Amino acid sequence: MKYLFLAISSILMIAAQMVAGSNFFLFNFLDFSLLLIAYWALYRNRIQALFVGSLTGVLLDAVIGWPLGYNGFGKTLAAYVIGQTAKHFNVEEGWIRFVLLAGSSCVSSFSIFLLFALLQRGASPVFLGASLAQALITGLVGVLLFAAHDSYQHAHSGKAS
Repeated sequence: MKYLFLAISSILMIAAQMVAGSNFFLFNFLDFSLLLIAYWALYRNRIQALFVGSLTGVLLDAVIGWPLGYNGFGKTLAAYVIGQTAKHFNVEEGWIRFVLLAGSSCVSSFSIFLLFALLQRGASPVFLGASLAQALITGLVGVLLFAAHDSYQHAHSGKAS
């Protein structure tokens, strides 16, 4: 049942990305799936974050029309980076989370770029520039969302006392 919830949340995130991206240009540079992966890696279970990363990436490949596995590999690698960083370092500060989210977005995009180049699929350098913009916007929005989540959790944990 737990993995069904993970799959449904991945599908809903991709649907939200497609709808928001087609209606608002700025949302094309926001990686909703990476925010979902970061949420699972930071607040839930790192192993489940790997599952969410691979599933979301493969579903994203299917929606975009890319060969299956490019985004799956990139998102799984990003989930691993976020999970291992959160395991070894304190990621409570906003600027650290920004660096973590932006860095993991860059790792994901760069791994996809390398897969395109290694498999001779015609990788464009413009992809890297757009990926940098996506990393910065995703990092900023992620910091704001996780700060709101933390303040919400803190407010509700204070009421229980």
